[in-house]
Amino acid sequence: MNNSKGIFYYIAWMIGACLLVYYSGSFFAMMDQQRTILYKTDNMLLANMIYAFAFGLYLSLLNGWPARRKMIKPLFFGVFLPCFLILIYPIASSYIKIIAVAEYYHLVREREFFFFGLMSGLTLMKSFFTTR
Repeated sequence: MNNSKGIFYYIAWMIGACLLVYYSGSFFAMMDQQRTILYKTDNMLLANMIYAFAFGLYLSLLNGWPARRKMIKPLFFGVFLPCFLILIYPIASSYIKIIAVAEYYHLVREREFFFFGLMSGLTLMKSFFTTR
């Protein structure tokens, strides 16, 4: 944490994080009640992907607002791209003929799947932007 931002920024960030967690329940309930958004994809799986990715994007704001655009290629290709491909694998495997790995679907049902969405959102912001 950088001390130059002041405590107000971190308090505002914490309030935003609490609101994101609070409204996630209504987001999941809305996605559960709707019809299928994508043709072959379960809504709750899609909701988990969106929520984890959005939380990762929000987590990247903890260090400050994105300032200047400078791509960090090792972070993008080494961390973001593998995490994002693992995140979208269930959607891609239902639309594209790729090898369906049974162990992966066990991972999708567990809590660890949230980690891939969180890391892909966080590293996307960190690989494209520097902070002030």
